[in-house]
Amino acid sequence: MNLLFLGHVLAFVLAALGCFVSLKRVQAIAHDGTRRGLTVFLLTSGLWAGANLGYLVAASPLAKRAFYVFGLVVGLIAVAAWLSFCAAYTGRSPRQLPYARLVSGIILVLIAVKLTNPLHHLYFTAAMVATPFPHLEIQHGIMHWTVLGLAYALSFVGFYMLLEHFHYAGTDTRPLAVLVMLTALPVGANIIGVTSPWLLAITYEPIGVATFALGVVFVYFDRFQRAHRAGEIDDAVLFLDQDNQIRDYNQTACDLFPQLSGTTGKSLETVLPMIDGNETPPETVTLTRDGDTKYYRIASAPFIAGNSETGRSIVISDVSEAEQYRRDLERKTEQLEVLNRIVRHDIRNDMTVIRGWAETLEGRVDDEGRDALERVLRAADHTMKLTKDARDYIEAIAGEQQPELKSVTLRSHLKAEVDTAQESHPDAEIQISGNIPAVGVCATEMLPSVFRNLLSNAVQHNDKATAKITVRVEERDESAVVQIADNGPGIPDKQKEAIFGKGEKGLESEGSGIGLYLVQTLVEQFNGAVRVEDNDPEGAVFTIELQKAEERPTETEPSQRNPAL
Repeated sequence: MNLLFLGHVLAFVLAALGCFVSLKRVQAIAHDGTRRGLTVFLLTSGLWAGANLGYLVAASPLAKRAFYVFGLVVGLIAVAAWLSFCAAYTGRSPRQLPYARLVSGIILVLIAVKLTNPLHHLYFTAAMVATPFPHLEIQHGIMHWTVLGLAYALSFVGFYMLLEHFHYAGTDTRPLAVLVMLTALPVGANIIGVTSPWLLAITYEPIGVATFALGVVFVYFDRFQRAHRAGEIDDAVLFLDQDNQIRDYNQTACDLFPQLSGTTGKSLETVLPMIDGNETPPETVTLTRDGDTKYYRIASAPFIAGNSETGRSIVISDVSEAEQYRRDLERKTEQLEVLNRIVRHDIRNDMTVIRGWAETLEGRVDDEGRDALERVLRAADHTMKLTKDARDYIEAIAGEQQPELKSVTLRSHLKAEVDTAQESHPDAEIQISGNIPAVGVCATEMLPSVFRNLLSNAVQHNDKATAKITVRVEERDESAVVQIADNGPGIPDKQKEAIFGKGEKGLESEGSGIGLYLVQTLVEQFNGAVRVEDNDPEGAVFTIELQKAEERPTETEPSQRNPAL
């Protein structure tokens, strides 16, 4: 038997086996797109090699033609699979490749041309020859060379994507780059097959693919996975083995820590002591260079190759902006706490003293001075209320982001605030319409501040000789709805949201002072809702909807307070 024939047969047998054997190992690749793309690429390449083998060993010229055409079709599909694999591995969506639909359409048209070649012979002609051994000699037409050039152009797009990815990954990807380039070596064999009798004029690409597959999945599988992970993110990445020794790192890590250069095989604790070599590295590290301070978050995760843990990866992310923002928030929170102490103690204590001394003047001033004294007392009461609102507001925004809600009695707290508001504003008429259901709502102990501010707002912004305030409560299946209606001037539609300070922050919002903004802040913390609507025939209705608690609370009366407080 001709040795050249045996050599061709053996080469394609090994190529097919190499592609098919690699398929099982490929299933261990974690990234879905990469796994699917490489699976289809190896499968079609294995079938391509099998088709070439069938072309060589088939008995009849018709069978040889059929195998050859089949090889041409799966070979073109393999090119598309190669592009899909390269795109997925480098973090691109195959559908987002330039002219993806056009390329797919062209491939389908070319497949149709190849399948119909026996009708038009534009792609190739064939005839049996006896040298260098009996085989079906293929004479390719201009269509073949055009399509071959296009296929290689598309293939080199994939080569470029991979080599670019390896460059940016920065890890030691030289062996992988060599394997990628091996897939292009059959180009030389194709040229020799046309010009020399020692090789047949068929495609030898499956041999290069098999070499690439065996090298990736059985020799450099870990490095293949590391390069993929390192290249798909912009952060610095380190790869450690099970002994916490440095196995690899990307270019970003080397730029961040120049001392990493040439440290493969050394202990991380020795090279980068600021990143502890134990299983749990510090959450953040601070680096100062040339007077510029940067903060980095450290995240560690096991590195899995197949079903086994081969080490761990450490991702170092620049979180300077977020960390600086967090520190600014801490500083502002501390300032709010200081302000809260000033408001809660110093100002309120001084105003209590002022009010106390003013009260001692009652009965000691004439009619002319009595009006001035009443103005002083009202101003003191108003200032004390503002300090309480400010204190509640500070506690609301400086506390936990999500306060712990509990079942709070609605009836006793609402009734107590109505009574207090009536005592504070004896000239107003404040009444409760109907009964307040004995229901518990999800809130905190700051719920009374909501009612106090809405009642006070209804009186203070009323332009009638007698402010009339009506409070109604409706119990629904999952909520309790409190309505506070007044006979005041009402609120224009364009201001119905602005009064709560929506879209504005702080004391300079368009809302009426901080009271309504505090109402909105608290109700949102209770997972409730607040809105304002027109009253009939005049005035406004503030509606607060609160979620009902699962358990009814024990009915308790709030302690009596000074009406001015």
